[in-house]
Amino acid sequence: MRYFAMTKSTFAATILMILPFLLFWQIWWPSSDHKRVFSQGDFVEQHYPFRSFAAEEIRNGRLPIWDPYTFGGYPAIAESQHATFYPLGLWLAFVPNPLRFLALELEAIFHLGLSAVFTFLLVRHLTKSVGAGMLSGISFGLSGFLTSYPMLQTPIVEAATWLPAGLWLAELSLAHRKLKFAVISGVSMGFSILAGHPQTSLYSFLIIGTYMLMRSSANWKEVRFALTVIFVIISVALGLSASQWIPSIQLALMSNRMQLSYNEVSGGFGTNELIGLVRPNTEEWSPLYVGIVPLLLALIGLYKRQRETWYWGIVCIFSLLLSLGRHGFIYPFIYSLAPNAAVFRGQERAAFLVCFALVVLAGYGYKHLILQNWTPKCLLPIFVIIATTDLFHANYGVILQKPSEHGFYPRTPAVNYIKDQQGYWRISSEALLPGGGNAGKIFHLRDVTGNGPLSLAHYHQFLGRVPEVRWWQLLNVRYVVTQRHIDYPGVNLIANLTQPTIYQLDLGSNPVWITHELEIVPDQASAFHVTSSMEWLDPYQTAVLEKPPSPKPEPAIDSETAFVVKQENHFVEVEVNLSAPGIIILSEIDYPGWKVSANGKTVENLRAFGLLRAVSLPRGTWAIVWEYSPMSVQIGLIISGITMCLLVLLLYKTLYTTKQYLD
Repeated sequence: MRYFAMTKSTFAATILMILPFLLFWQIWWPSSDHKRVFSQGDFVEQHYPFRSFAAEEIRNGRLPIWDPYTFGGYPAIAESQHATFYPLGLWLAFVPNPLRFLALELEAIFHLGLSAVFTFLLVRHLTKSVGAGMLSGISFGLSGFLTSYPMLQTPIVEAATWLPAGLWLAELSLAHRKLKFAVISGVSMGFSILAGHPQTSLYSFLIIGTYMLMRSSANWKEVRFALTVIFVIISVALGLSASQWIPSIQLALMSNRMQLSYNEVSGGFGTNELIGLVRPNTEEWSPLYVGIVPLLLALIGLYKRQRETWYWGIVCIFSLLLSLGRHGFIYPFIYSLAPNAAVFRGQERAAFLVCFALVVLAGYGYKHLILQNWTPKCLLPIFVIIATTDLFHANYGVILQKPSEHGFYPRTPAVNYIKDQQGYWRISSEALLPGGGNAGKIFHLRDVTGNGPLSLAHYHQFLGRVPEVRWWQLLNVRYVVTQRHIDYPGVNLIANLTQPTIYQLDLGSNPVWITHELEIVPDQASAFHVTSSMEWLDPYQTAVLEKPPSPKPEPAIDSETAFVVKQENHFVEVEVNLSAPGIIILSEIDYPGWKVSANGKTVENLRAFGLLRAVSLPRGTWAIVWEYSPMSVQIGLIISGITMCLLVLLLYKTLYTTKQYLD
């Protein structure tokens, strides 16, 4: 009998893994006539460039800690959506570039199958019914939420995958009073964090925590054990993912996320969109839709009036109201209590919890039906066929489009022209190259433009306050890709190229230069203000610093040289000859973690013009090396390493104990 139950579960899990690939068969089907790809949007312009950059760096034997291709250079490892350490994403490093876009599409589809299987395991355990687990797995894995925009925002679907796994394992820990399940649950939630969407992971932690407290509320002894389970899950998850979240918090605190307005963070569904609960939207995604059959079964599950079903009913209603954002009353109330904690945009993403609560309730509803004597034996196949057909019809092809003849990232004449030029310089693409703001990642072009949820707030302040010609000079911009007409001395049109237009700049820019005059200002804002003055300040003659340098610069008494010897993503070597003490300015973004040495000895890193790296050195010939080695990454890697070692020891101890028992 047990073998038969295992066979049924294995068969059900196999079907659940296959169904998403059938829904998205046009992605992997070899026929060009039926070929489809993920639609133009965040997947194309953000998540694929992120993941491709990280994969390429790992493939070349480097940790992707610094990205020189977007936002003038910023800490890639701190941008969680690069998913640098996500275990199920590391395989992309072994996929050759021409196939990497398809590989990431398949990875997203694979996570739909995982979500379905994990939901099946959870609901099967809660209801003791393979049929209930099967229906819930189908309803979640093919739900309107997971198969809609989360597929185009890959970190969402990958982070969401681990909620049913973490909750199932937490439930096993509570049911069997064994913390080993809590440890594995913590591992799964660590994977959720590493997938790169903190908002979704936070939702998952809140569900696991509140569910465990609800399940154990009968007596204080159970509550204490549940609190222990929650502590273990959080500790393991945070320890395993420390290499990601520690540098991410550092960047978030310095990013423009901390300056978002209420209108920017309070978006959500309009109340008219709630009808999407009972019917799919026509020819567009339906993030609230789990299917008519699962919805009816969820209502039956609520009718059963158990503590567990009431919990999921409350989760569903609360999340639905939260998903309204400013159009409801829940989010405005939460915002009034903690406005400084409002760093997540898109409150409609709470639809994740709405769908999940409904499919769990549907499992309880199906279990209640099969306990009735009048229920026919063919009920499960009928429900499975109806639910699958309904969700296939609702979600088929809504995020797909026909591939363009040359793909999303063609080597246009503009790209080819810029790639053919040599030297250490940047472009200002204005997001007009194939791939949008992250085209630099795709074509390995150092761009001042970027597209991502986290970027340095003071970088954008610099671009906004300093005149364009001035920041072109300071950021060593050589080419501007634009649809504008620019008429300025030293800005020359490349006449043989059509739209977008390319201008070559001859403004005296250099990747590194020397100054012997300086202006001391009290803070970064003042540095931007002084730098913005075009009337008197020549940035190649006068450095703007925020503290007095040592040694203090003196007038040059002879000819001097400064040039880049070697430049890599996280390493720059410069050779300088000074005839007198001076300030050496590198046209690279300053950020905590950049360490500088001169002739092998550590020297003080200065910030010039409120943005760039600089050092002050005495007379002589100097080999200056800037290397990015952030403490936040080192601490995170150490904590993650220790956590993994402890997990391996625990696994070894478990296996050893099991072997002794069997012997």
